[in-house]
Amino acid sequence: MARLPIIRRTEKLRELIGSLKEGKIVYISAFFYSGKTILLDQLCEVWDGPVRRFRSKTDDWTAFRESLAREKNLLLVIDSIDNPSERMLEDLPELLAGLPDGQYAVLAGRAQLPAELDRLCSVGIIGITGREYVMFDEEEIIQLFLEYGLELIPAEVRMILDRLWGWPFGLHILAQQILKHGREPFHLRIKDTRSEIRRLVVSDVVRGFPEHERQLMYNLSPFESFSEEMARMVTGRNDAPRIMEDIAKKSYMLLQNRKREYSFIPIVRQAIFDEMQNLYTKDYINGQYKRAALYYELQNKIPKAIFYYKLLGDVEKIRELLIRDTFNKPADGDYVDLREGYALLTEETILAYPELIKGKCEIECLLGHAEESDRWYRELERFIRQTPVRDIRHRTAEEAKAYLDLCLSQHGTKHTLKKLVAAAGNPALRRSAAWQKGFNVSGNSVSLLNGGLDFCRWVPYGWNIYRLFRIPVETALGRSGGGVADIAIAERELEANPDGDYSVAMTKVREGIQRVADNPEIYYAAVGIQARIEAARGNPGDAIRMIDHALMSLPDQSPRRLKQNLLIFRYWLLLLQGEVYPARNWAETDAPDETGDFIIMDRYGYMLKLRMYIILAQRKKVPFLAAMLRQYFTSYDRPYMLIQLNLMEAVFHYRGGEEVWRERMEEALELAKRYRLVRVIADEGMAVIDMLNEMELPDASWERGVLELTRRQAANYPGYMKQMASKPVFTDREYQVYSLMIAGYKNAKIASILNIKERTVKYFCGLIYQKLGVSTRAEALNRAAELGDIR
Repeated sequence: MARLPIIRRTEKLRELIGSLKEGKIVYISAFFYSGKTILLDQLCEVWDGPVRRFRSKTDDWTAFRESLAREKNLLLVIDSIDNPSERMLEDLPELLAGLPDGQYAVLAGRAQLPAELDRLCSVGIIGITGREYVMFDEEEIIQLFLEYGLELIPAEVRMILDRLWGWPFGLHILAQQILKHGREPFHLRIKDTRSEIRRLVVSDVVRGFPEHERQLMYNLSPFESFSEEMARMVTGRNDAPRIMEDIAKKSYMLLQNRKREYSFIPIVRQAIFDEMQNLYTKDYINGQYKRAALYYELQNKIPKAIFYYKLLGDVEKIRELLIRDTFNKPADGDYVDLREGYALLTEETILAYPELIKGKCEIECLLGHAEESDRWYRELERFIRQTPVRDIRHRTAEEAKAYLDLCLSQHGTKHTLKKLVAAAGNPALRRSAAWQKGFNVSGNSVSLLNGGLDFCRWVPYGWNIYRLFRIPVETALGRSGGGVADIAIAERELEANPDGDYSVAMTKVREGIQRVADNPEIYYAAVGIQARIEAARGNPGDAIRMIDHALMSLPDQSPRRLKQNLLIFRYWLLLLQGEVYPARNWAETDAPDETGDFIIMDRYGYMLKLRMYIILAQRKKVPFLAAMLRQYFTSYDRPYMLIQLNLMEAVFHYRGGEEVWRERMEEALELAKRYRLVRVIADEGMAVIDMLNEMELPDASWERGVLELTRRQAANYPGYMKQMASKPVFTDREYQVYSLMIAGYKNAKIASILNIKERTVKYFCGLIYQKLGVSTRAEALNRAAELGDIR
C-alpha cells in the first residue's frame, strides 16, 4: 500500500510539548486509526533531547525498563498501553510517579487509562487528552487534502467536520474516494466513505475481539444506549456488565456516561449492526427487539418501548401501551413524544377508546393544533353521549373530559375556577387515575402565573381569589396542589406591585415552598419566582446561585423540559448582566427549531431564541418566529407572553427605525394595564426605557409604577439586550488572516508569515468574505473600515 500523505501537526505539537514542559505526563486517549502514532512520530522528531520509545507490538517491556538512564531532558514515549502485560502494569505507576525532574513521558492508547494509573491522574501527575484532541481542525483538513492535490470549498469542509468529525482515518479514505470516483456529488463521496469505514471497523477492529465480546456487541448493536440491566435482559447473559466493562476499558467501541449507561460510537454501532444482519436471521434480530421493547415497557419508558414494537410491526401492542399510558405522566409535557405511536393507529381505533381520544386531544394541543385538539375533545363528548352509563368506558370518558377541562391550554382560564370548585366537591373524580397523576400547573417553568395555563385574568382579583379559593384549588389539584395558592399569590405580588417592595412576595413564596408536596414542578417554579424577586431587587448573583442549586438538585426523573426551562431562565439572568455568549451558544446548538414541529411546551425556548435574534440583529429571522408565536399566544389565550412578544417586536422595529414599534408598545401597555401587570414590562428595562420615554405616558399610578421600576431595572442592568455589533465571529486562524489582509498584505505574504500554503490563505479569505457578507477583497476592506477595524 502506498504511503499516505502526512501533514506536520504544528499547533498540536506545540500544545503537547507545552503540557509536558509544565510537568504533566500526558496520556493521549483516542480510538482506533486516529493518528496517535503519527503524532508521536512527529513529537519524537522535534523533541530537543533524547527519546526512548516503547512500542507494545514489537518491544519487550523488561528490556525497555532496564535500558532507561537518568538523562537530562529525556522523553519517554509509550505507544501503547492497550492490553499491557502484568509486569508493565506493576512497573508503570512506580516509573511514572518517580520520574526525575527534567524527564518527561507521553503515553497513548485506544481506551481509558488503566485503573492502576488512576491515582496518578487524580493527583494531577497524569493529564488526559480526550478523543477530540487528535481530530483534525478546518485548517488541517484543508492542508491534508492539498497534499492529495485536492482543494476544498468551505461547504465541503463543514460537511466533512459534521459527518467525519475530522477523524484522520476517515479523511484519508474520503480523499482516496474522491481521487478514484471524482468529487461530485460530494455528499455521495461522504456516504461512500462512511460505508468504507464501517467495513473496515468490522474487518480490522471488531473481528480482533474475543468471540464472547463480539457476540455481546452484535446483540447490543440494535440499541442506541443500554444500561447494565437492559444488557442482561436482551442478551440473556448475567455477565454482560463485566464484558461491557472489559470492552470499554480496552477500546472506545463502548462509551459510558455518568448514569452507567453505555452506547456505541454511532458509526461503530451501524457497522456492527450491519454485520449482525449478515450473521443472524431476521427472527433472531426480532427477538432482540422484543426483549428491548419488554425491558422499556417494564421500565415505564413507553416511547422507547413503542419504538421497538414499531420495528416489530406490532400495532396491537402499541395500542395497548398507549391506552395504559394515557394517565401515566400527563403533567410533564413529555406526552408529546408519543405522537409517533398515535400516528400508527387508525382514527377508527382511536375513536373506540376514550383513553386514546384523550391522549390524541392532548398531543394535538401540545403541538399547537388547537382546532384539531378541539375536534378530538368533541369526539370525547360524543363518546360520552353515545355510551351507556353502566358501561365502564362511560366513566373513563367522563374522567378524561374532566381532566381535559382543566388542562387543555387552548381553552384558557375563563371558567377554570368554576371547574376547580366542582372538582373539589367530587371525591370520586379526585380519586381517578387522571387526578392521581397530577396536573401540568407550571408548564415546567419558573412561573405559575405564566405556567401550564395563563392566569393573568386572576391578577386583578388578587387576595380575594386567594382567600376564597385557596382550599378548593389545592383540594382539586390533589398532589399538585400543596402550596400552590401561596406561591401563586407571591407571584401576583411580584408582578402587580407598582412600588418595587417585594417583601410580601418573598414571604408568601417561602410559605408555599414549605407546603409543597412531592412535586418538583411546583417546587422549582417557586424557586424560580424567588430568583426573579432577587433579580428585580438588583441581586442577579443571588438569583443565579438559586437556579444553579436548583439544577444541581433536580431529581433524575423530573420532566425533561423542567431542566431545559431552568437553564433558559439562567440564560436570561445572564443576559440581564450583558453576558450574551451562553445564550448565543444555546441558540445555535440546543434551541428548539421553529421550522420543525412546534411544541407549545418549548415556548420559553422560542422566546429566548427571539431575543437572541434581536440582540444579534438577525433581522430576517425575527418576523417568522414572531408571527408563529403571535398565532399561538393569541389562539391559546396567553396574554402574559403576548405582552412579552409585543415588547420584543417593539424593540425589533425601534432598532430598525420602523414606526410600527409604537403600535406594538401600545398593545403591550394596554394588555399589561388591563391585568394590572407591572413587572412584565419593568423586566425589559434597558430594552424598552427609551420607547417608554418617547411615548409620554399619562401621569397615573400604574404608569408611574411602570416607568419607575423600568428605570430602576435599566440602571441595575445597563447591558441588557444591547445589540451586539454585527462583527462576525472569526476562528483564531481566520482572525490572523483577516488582520494581515486589512493590514495590506497580499495572499503570498500572508502565507509566508503564517507558514501555510497560499491556497490555504485563499480558502480562509473565502470564509472571511462569507462572514463579512461580501464577495471581493475590496468589499472586505470597505466592510472592515465600516466596522472600525481600519482606521
